[in-house]
Amino acid sequence: MMATESEQVNNREGKSKTAIGATTYSALVARLDLKFTAKRMEQVCTHKSYEQGRLESNDRMQWVGKRVLNLFVGEHLAAKYPNLSVEMLQDLQHAYFGLSSLAEVGRHFGMQPALRWESVIKEAPEVGLTKVLGKSVQALIGAIYQEQGALVAKDFVHKHILGTRTLDVESIMQIKNPKLMLVSLTKQKGLARPVARILKETGRFTSSPVFVIGIFCGAKMIGMGFGSSLKMGEYRASKDALIKHYAKEIKNFNLPSVGEENDADVTFFPPKYQDSSAPA
Repeated sequence: MMATESEQVNNREGKSKTAIGATTYSALVARLDLKFTAKRMEQVCTHKSYEQGRLESNDRMQWVGKRVLNLFVGEHLAAKYPNLSVEMLQDLQHAYFGLSSLAEVGRHFGMQPALRWESVIKEAPEVGLTKVLGKSVQALIGAIYQEQGALVAKDFVHKHILGTRTLDVESIMQIKNPKLMLVSLTKQKGLARPVARILKETGRFTSSPVFVIGIFCGAKMIGMGFGSSLKMGEYRASKDALIKHYAKEIKNFNLPSVGEENDADVTFFPPKYQDSSAPA
């Protein structure tokens, strides 16, 4: 019998109620070089919406994985970008490690065909896929943490999550009034008030002048910009100074969790699981 359009969409998106073979989960475990069973991977890929929640889902693993991910990503970002405010760190983490970003990681892993879930909108079965896939990646991290411990989970996050992201700090910075922000920042740091100075100019009395402006804090130039007007040049120079400050990267840094790796006497004992029976 020819599959309906809805069934074809379900099969493409990994949502069909047709049983997914154990080999699918075994292959996924092998591909990611994990040390737990295909049965555990099946649970990782099972959303609470599947079969109306009658089967054991990835809910608890996702809850744990979200916090494990936040810990390892958070400490990495805080150490790498020491000048970012808490709000900027949160925006950076959401932009590059939120559910949409994690869904892309899940597609790269090949998790999408293994997902078991059901959309709340029957007429549009693809709605919600990104959220479900992103949460499944969180569940995967939670399962690794529960099965193999914090150090293995940390290595996985650094290799597959942090190691695959190219961060653009400037993209999450909302700078509406750079001059005012820069004055506030220098005052907060106890530095001299920033001063704009013309570094170079051409065509002042023509229809297309160019002004190169430097922003100085004392004798040190902290930003530079250009524009067709003095105001535009100062705006861009102030913004450049802010970006250089907040986006400053520390190349070599230590993470708080590194101390755990040096304790050779620590042995990880995975918890014993007992599958709950499905309600009658």
